[in-house]
Amino acid sequence: MSSPFWQETRVQTWRWFIHSKRRPIVVISGLMQPIIWMTLFVLVLKDSMSEVLGGVDYLDFVTPGALLFTAFNASLNAGVPILFDRELGFLDRIRAAPLHDRFSIVLASAIHISVMTFLQCLVIVAATSALGVGFAGGLMGALVGLIALLLVILGFTSLSLGLAFQFKRHFEMLAVIMIVTLPMIFLSSAFAPLERLPDFLRNLVLFNPVTMAIEPLRMVYTQSDWTMATPLAKETVFGAVTAWHFFAGLIGFNVVAGLWSRKVLAKKLA
Repeated sequence: MSSPFWQETRVQTWRWFIHSKRRPIVVISGLMQPIIWMTLFVLVLKDSMSEVLGGVDYLDFVTPGALLFTAFNASLNAGVPILFDRELGFLDRIRAAPLHDRFSIVLASAIHISVMTFLQCLVIVAATSALGVGFAGGLMGALVGLIALLLVILGFTSLSLGLAFQFKRHFEMLAVIMIVTLPMIFLSSAFAPLERLPDFLRNLVLFNPVTMAIEPLRMVYTQSDWTMATPLAKETVFGAVTAWHFFAGLIGFNVVAGLWSRKVLAKKLA
């Protein structure tokens, strides 16, 4: 028999999925948003970027960026539903219940948003596959790409859940998300190659967790002869940067985000 903690988590997770079922427009819009973004970028930039990419089709190039944009955007909004629960008083009811561990409240939300985010990513993969975008990395490449997506989802979900207990109103958090989202996406290699960025900007975006995940994902998506030691960024202040370096940065980001979120949640859920 499962422990009380996992029983609580399972019930609360199911509650979030019931919410999603009752609000299909939210699910549909979440699935369509990355497709719309990717379509617009391809239509606008396809011709102008063909020479920059050396003949590589822009749709092939931008697909990994769209996957990471989806994972980043969805996980960064993970804490918003909890803020709605706080405003409506429902969170106080849950906290007043005889829970074995109140951490199940945030874990249930994290599980729900992770599943929904992976569903969005699968929609992108299916849509781009129908348009002829292939995956060259093989089974191990798929595993590397999955780990990159998972690290992004876990890191930004941790930050979002921590922020949800730092603000009192959902519009405050949404304002912060709006300020953060576009700079982090455009100050990354999501829609333009690293080597085409100015020198100072190329070194700056290396510290962006979105770039840390996009580059390994793009490598396994487009290269059949990839290795973890393949240089993904050459002309940087750190010299050649490989997939190992990017994954080390992602793990460090997750550790920092997790520790900060744990500190906030321990205080707010006490």
